[in-house]
Amino acid sequence: MRICSLGSGSKGNCIYINVEGQGIVIDNGLTCKELDSRMKSVGLELCDIKHILVTHDHSDHIKGIGTLARKINATIYAHPQCFGVIKGRLGDVDYCGDNDNYENGFNIGGIYIKPFRTPHDATYSVGYRIEGEGKSFALATDLGVVTDSILKHLSNTDLTIIESNHDIQMLKRGSYPMQLKFRILSNRGHLANIETAKAIEALAPTCKRFLLAHLSEDNNLKELAYKETSTALARIGATTGDIMLDVLDQYVPSKIYDI
Repeated sequence: MRICSLGSGSKGNCIYINVEGQGIVIDNGLTCKELDSRMKSVGLELCDIKHILVTHDHSDHIKGIGTLARKINATIYAHPQCFGVIKGRLGDVDYCGDNDNYENGFNIGGIYIKPFRTPHDATYSVGYRIEGEGKSFALATDLGVVTDSILKHLSNTDLTIIESNHDIQMLKRGSYPMQLKFRILSNRGHLANIETAKAIEALAPTCKRFLLAHLSEDNNLKELAYKETSTALARIGATTGDIMLDVLDQYVPSKIYDI
């Protein structure tokens, strides 16, 4: 299983996974031109993508999906409630079909896909757990709180991507309107660094690789996100030798993680 972030943040998100010889992206908030450029910079090609999974309907996750799907003849998978909201923005695409039991999971070839509900101010927002080749990967971004159910889906993975969106004090002192601050801080908003750190502390006994995602450019710093989680891990006796911890970038693709 190979995993690469092509962009993570409010200006466009896209995660690439290759498993069982099939390329999958979770979301695409980038233009095809930009996505193509970023993929080539790490030795990947657009034609590697066969399937597109959608987490939710916000533009930084879906604005490039329609064009990408048509360009490479990829199939789109999304909960029917989510797809009902976005289909007008995507145009003519190959949709996997309405599946009211979407959260029960489904198979793509030898790959098992398990969507799980995430609390966010969007129409039917989900994260994903992907299993294949004897490996497992999970992603949860754009969520206001980490529930016990979400922790279960993120546990026992070979690599987990989780949001570490903002530093609470930076957000409170920042220039955002109060209404927007309340939205971000709510249980249907975004995770603060301290909340992410607590979640990773709980997951650390069963997971050894974590990527911090969807950092706010205005209300966070990579150094703050990394320090919050690494400090939490140190409290339980975990060292950098025990746990891999990286921070994803908005503009620069990550390395390819082979697991």
